[in-house]
Amino acid sequence: MDKRVYWIWLQHAFGEGSPMPWRIHRSLPGGVEEFFEGGPRMWNSLEVIRERDAAALYSFSLDEAKAQLEHALKVGWEVLTPESENYPEALKNIFDPPAVLYGKGRLPNVDRRPAIAVVGARKAKKESEEKGKEFGYQLAIGGAVVITGGAVGIDAAVTLGAMSGEAPVVSVLPVALNSSYVSRNAFLRESIVDKGGALVTEYFSQQTPGFGTFQVRNRLITGLSCGVLLIQAAKKSGTVMYASHAKDQNRDVFVYPGPKDDPAFAGGWGLIADGAKAVERGEEVLEEYDQRFEDLGRVIPLFEKESGAPAIEEEVLPALADSGASSLSEEQAAVFGVLRREPQGVAQLEEATGFSTGKLLGTLTELELLGLAESYPGKRYRKGK
Repeated sequence: MDKRVYWIWLQHAFGEGSPMPWRIHRSLPGGVEEFFEGGPRMWNSLEVIRERDAAALYSFSLDEAKAQLEHALKVGWEVLTPESENYPEALKNIFDPPAVLYGKGRLPNVDRRPAIAVVGARKAKKESEEKGKEFGYQLAIGGAVVITGGAVGIDAAVTLGAMSGEAPVVSVLPVALNSSYVSRNAFLRESIVDKGGALVTEYFSQQTPGFGTFQVRNRLITGLSCGVLLIQAAKKSGTVMYASHAKDQNRDVFVYPGPKDDPAFAGGWGLIADGAKAVERGEEVLEEYDQRFEDLGRVIPLFEKESGAPAIEEEVLPALADSGASSLSEEQAAVFGVLRREPQGVAQLEEATGFSTGKLLGTLTELELLGLAESYPGKRYRKGK
């Protein structure tokens, strides 16, 4: 019997987010398999097993758990439990490790390189989104794995920035892998997998978030990371709650301060007063880990200009309608308009568009996803074929 079946059975009984499967595994020499073999006599003898827990253990059979595993594998999902070789050690060090993680894509080794969770407001200010793209890119080129929640706003901005820096992104979902939630970000989820990252979740079939789902999910975003960066955290917001998870899990907390007199950033300033590190750039986050991870290479300066960069050649641009780009946003059209057939560096494109680095890189990634831009080594871009 595949041991993952026992973990699926236990997770179904105790629910996602419960510490009980992990406690059972640690307390019995034979782990979860011994617990199952002990049957009702053992279950009823344990004070920690409540009546409703026992009822749930009876109501879901091992055959049903096996069928769930077989279905997940058939559709191409990875199924990880604490006994799996690729299960992150970082999650074994939190109070309530997930009994089962369903994954799509390739989960990076978050135990051997810095993994930074970047979280923030869904209804983010435009300036905050641009800063999110910059942080995502800076962390990516510095060698980090970027962890997000896959929501709109800051999550989406950070994901775009990180993919521009060609780093793997891990998005922890509050729903099953086959859910369309959030539909607006469907293309980003597909791109995360296509670009070497992963989607992970505890949920096998949940299509929409339920009561308490986000709190259950959020502990995994912080748990997978060694540090958590908050962007645009209001005083009473879900973003600030990530700091509580991070503190409980002994993770570092970083805050992009923003304007001190803006209520949208008040929660972040409160965390800074409590000891969180204020940061303006990704390098300031990664410098905390340059001695901890042997594989961390040099952090590449973000705003380094290319010396002697040739002037941008003039050429007649084809009409947007002819390029398949008639539905571009104003920002996408502006960047598409300065792309040439020959690759250009970021510094050249910054000068041509007048965009900040974060805004430029995020827009370039969007154009790549549309097939209208291509990236080359050395952070150079050209018009798509």
